[in-house]
Amino acid sequence: MKRLPLALGALVLVTACGGPDRSLSLGFKEVPSDVVLGAQTSPSPSAPVASAPAVPAVPLPPPPSVVTLPPPPFEVPQAGPEPAPPAPLPTAAACPPADPLAAPKLEAPPTITRPPATAAYLFDNVGTFSVSGANARKGTFPARTLRIVSNVANGSGGMTYDVAERIGDITTTTSYRVTTGAPVDNGLFITRTTYRRANGEVATFTPTPPLELAALPLVRGATTDQRAVDPDTQTAMSFTSTVEGKSRVVACGEPLDSWTVHLTEGRLISPSQDLDFDSTYTIGTQFGGLVLRDAIAFTGMDGSVGVQRSNRATISTVPK
Repeated sequence: MKRLPLALGALVLVTACGGPDRSLSLGFKEVPSDVVLGAQTSPSPSAPVASAPAVPAVPLPPPPSVVTLPPPPFEVPQAGPEPAPPAPLPTAAACPPADPLAAPKLEAPPTITRPPATAAYLFDNVGTFSVSGANARKGTFPARTLRIVSNVANGSGGMTYDVAERIGDITTTTSYRVTTGAPVDNGLFITRTTYRRANGEVATFTPTPPLELAALPLVRGATTDQRAVDPDTQTAMSFTSTVEGKSRVVACGEPLDSWTVHLTEGRLISPSQDLDFDSTYTIGTQFGGLVLRDAIAFTGMDGSVGVQRSNRATISTVPK
């Protein structure tokens, strides 16, 4: 059996060299072709085709906190000119290194006894967002944004105030209520969010009942399950809030005492949105309940496209 390959190889050689001694005849036939042979000049380049309008860098404003969810019920812009930018913010100055042993000058008490001051604060952001679909795109958060505290009112049973922030062409205003004098249900609540575009278009989300971020006084390990509905927009939001305890925020080298509140199992459902979110807030109770730092992430469907956003924002100055 081992001789069979050798025999087959010899047979191939014999047949290749044998056969009739006939001359090879070749024929040629013209075939139409658009191929030009030889050295030719390169064709002149065609005129450039006008590109499509640039896609906005921020199709929808990435929310600075869960209280800005749901995103405005505006359609995702597919193309068009960039929105008018807000006034330029000062660049981040070099901050001194924080002393890990330095103690904050003010302690964050377990409750809120006074309202925040009317003021404007710069926040430093580190985050990204993405949108899938036919016009898939990715982007980053602006390095700095401005949050403005306004409409501060103090009463016998508590206080109210607004915090507004502009990202892209949308300004999001979150309305807070702090209840401290009631027999029960004292806490920090979200009562309303308002979204206003540069062109004047407005959308609102008013949860019923108001969403409680945390009960007062703050107790480490305390949890609360929150569910609310806005009947006008048919939007439902739910989450579980847990007080994780004390934390430290560094505002440009200055240590600030705070309380950490973690929102888990966050869910938002509306006629056009289905989103899951997770949020962590550090709250300065000594500054009227201001959020000093937040880390927010959410993913899901916004209309017919998938959206994903994640950002960490930190206050850059000591609140008043």
